[in-house]
Amino acid sequence: MMFEHLKKYNKILVTGPQRSGTRIAAKMIATNTGYMYIDEQDFNISSLDGLRKIILKRNKIVVQCPAIFAWIQEFSANDTIIIFMKRKVEDIIASQNRIKWYDKTELSKYNKEEGVISKIKYGMWEKEQKPKIKHWFELEYESLAKHPLWIPKEKRIDFRYDQTANITKGNIFNYLFKKALK
Repeated sequence: MMFEHLKKYNKILVTGPQRSGTRIAAKMIATNTGYMYIDEQDFNISSLDGLRKIILKRNKIVVQCPAIFAWIQEFSANDTIIIFMKRKVEDIIASQNRIKWYDKTELSKYNKEEGVISKIKYGMWEKEQKPKIKHWFELEYESLAKHPLWIPKEKRIDFRYDQTANITKGNIFNYLFKKALK
């Protein structure tokens, strides 16, 4: 399996720019490790306190958390690995435009009023975040194509986050079976 090597960590946080594949990567990792998947919506997307409570209470979790990126180094620990998603900036921008995602709140976390959020996050990751984190791993979006949960681009024309809402360890076989029939 693609992500079994991550089982040596109790907590796996998947972050990076929005629209870089954090949700599907986190679901793939949860499926391979057998860990509980926690979506950013389960802690109000950018609630630091909400994420802290989850991390204190639970082990063997995979948390999707792109909106927490500005503070991700605070969650660095011996039993935690932080996965940083990388995707071509032009693909991220195309995805943002497709779903009409423009979030000035996200820019304000980096003291910016305008700019390309993915470029800002990539720069911050290299210069500030990565050196402060004990265990990290960079994951290329395109490498996810090797995973059974991958959905080819031509089938993602009108793709929304909630289309992967039911992909969990418990129903992975039904999901893959239905996908194979299409």
